[in-house]
Amino acid sequence: MKVYIFGAYKDFRCMAGKCQATCCSGWKIVVDKEAYERFIELEDESLRADILSNIVEKDDVYSFKNMANGDCAMLDKDGLCRIQRNSDEKTLCNTCRKYPRLSFKDSDTMLLSMAASCPVVINYLCIQRYDDIWYQMTDDKKMYPVMLDDITGLSDEIYKFEQLFIKIQDKCFEKGDRLCELFYDFADIAVDMIIKCNDCVYLDGSFDIYEEQMDGHFFEEKYDRFIKLYGKNLFRFEKNYILYRILTAKYERSEQNTSERSYQIAGEIIMNRVIMLSLTQNEDFMDSIVQSVHWVYKAAVHGKISSSIMHKKVAEILSQ
Repeated sequence: MKVYIFGAYKDFRCMAGKCQATCCSGWKIVVDKEAYERFIELEDESLRADILSNIVEKDDVYSFKNMANGDCAMLDKDGLCRIQRNSDEKTLCNTCRKYPRLSFKDSDTMLLSMAASCPVVINYLCIQRYDDIWYQMTDDKKMYPVMLDDITGLSDEIYKFEQLFIKIQDKCFEKGDRLCELFYDFADIAVDMIIKCNDCVYLDGSFDIYEEQMDGHFFEEKYDRFIKLYGKNLFRFEKNYILYRILTAKYERSEQNTSERSYQIAGEIIMNRVIMLSLTQNEDFMDSIVQSVHWVYKAAVHGKISSSIMHKKVAEILSQ
């Protein structure tokens, strides 16, 4: 069996209270039945009562309550989880214990990946060399860098994505009016996702500039300034993100065909630019990209309803 590992997987360390975009906010955290039974048996009466009072059940699925701001009810103001603070990692539910690690397996391949909703992963993709994204583990447990072209079946995925993105760039990114229309359409998609999906909360400042009425020329000037300031760092991230997503999407969205996955990944990249253009007006690039990718990945990949909304509308817009 071939084993492929995302470069940051082995040495991952949670940022805990220093995390810029906590994984404990903005979505429903499901509690597996084993964890629920473990919570019931906790010796610490105070912790047990705290946990059980903040779990809700619907259709035989247990999950932690969310506060009005989207935070998990077990998250304290200092960014730390009360369960982990008062016990240990083994007490956590399966979702919290494993995140952001992901594992997938088919008949001849195992993939050990990570979720890009985690700032550790986002930072890794911002600074890493493109040839250090994926590794292959040999039978003797040694790891060697591997390029996607060397992985059976991915060369076609890479080619189709590259052709799609060239088409998008030629049609939209070289023309001010079309680019302006594209970004406003994506901002509308995001608003639609936020309205329809309880787990998809608004990211402060992410769509502020789209409340303005801008013609193509004025928008193009604003976008050109953005690219001059942040383009080098943004394009480096995007190159790494594409290498990361082409492989992970194959497993995370196995029901999609190659063309659908290409639209999905292209949509994630464009949505990130749409948010970044708004956030970087007054913010630091690294802080903005962490917030933006965290939101995009949670909405487009983790959220079943929001991801289906995004994929359908992205394919509709980009295929016109």
